[in-house]
Parts: sequence; C-alpha cells; structure tokens
Amino acid sequence: MRRCTVKTTLSVLCVALLFFSAPAVAANYVEPDVLKQWLEGGRSVILIDLQPADAFRQRHIRGSIMTHAYSVKTIEQEEMLDVALPRIMSSDRAIVIVHAPGKMGRIGGYNAYDYFLSKGVAERRLFILNGGIDNWPYKNLTEEINK
Repeated sequence: MRRCTVKTTLSVLCVALLFFSAPAVAANYVEPDVLKQWLEGGRSVILIDLQPADAFRQRHIRGSIMTHAYSVKTIEQEEMLDVALPRIMSSDRAIVIVHAPGKMGRIGGYNAYDYFLSKGVAERRLFILNGGIDNWPYKNLTEEINK
C-alpha cells in the first residue's frame, strides 16, 4: 500500500476546495445562427444589450434594449437592467442577453442572467448570446446609431 505524503494530501484538499467553492456558471446559451433564425422567422424575443453607450451606438442587434449595464457588478448597473423589467414581466417571450466584448463583458452576461433570475424571470426564458456581440456576424440584422 502506498503512503500519502502531507504534500499530496494538501494538494488534493486544495483542488477539492477550489472545485467545490468555485461559482457555478450555469446558463442557457443561444448560438448566433439560431438567434438569426428566431428573428427572421418572426419569433418574438427581447434582446438585452449590455454594451457601454458608445459601443452600442457603433453596433447592436436591431431591436435591442440599450442598458449600458456592461459588467452588472454594481447596484447602479443592476438598476440599469430594470429598464427592461416591465417589458420582460409583461410577456412570456425569450430573453436574449447580448454581452459586450472581453472577459468583463462575458461576466456581465452571467451577472445579468442571475439578476433576472433573482427578479423572478423563469430560467427557461433566459439565454445568453454565445460569444456576445463580437460573435454576431449578421450585418443585415445589425444597426448603428449615428452620432
């Protein structure tokens, strides 16, 4: 029988602690081609855009609700999502969160997802656009707001 060293035991305990203490990132995703089919096929969805104002003006999916909530890490950013709540709560439509580019943008997508769950939105309705706005290749469904 092999003897465990203190170093091996500590290593195993550290890995287990990291595994069980890491936040779970569970979310429904929608691929860009599927969202395109939904939009072109007439499926009514609510698009929640988290990009900062300047980025939203440069490029967003047509019909998106502008929130500027970006990372959704502060109470103020959560309150920016509240602009969409009346529309969300008065329908049973799918909600697609479109996050900004980069790591903080992705985190914002997860945070917005969790925020809407905390407000009572059914998880079956919530989706995150896989890859966010950077992964959206369909220019015919994209708008720009001229400054």
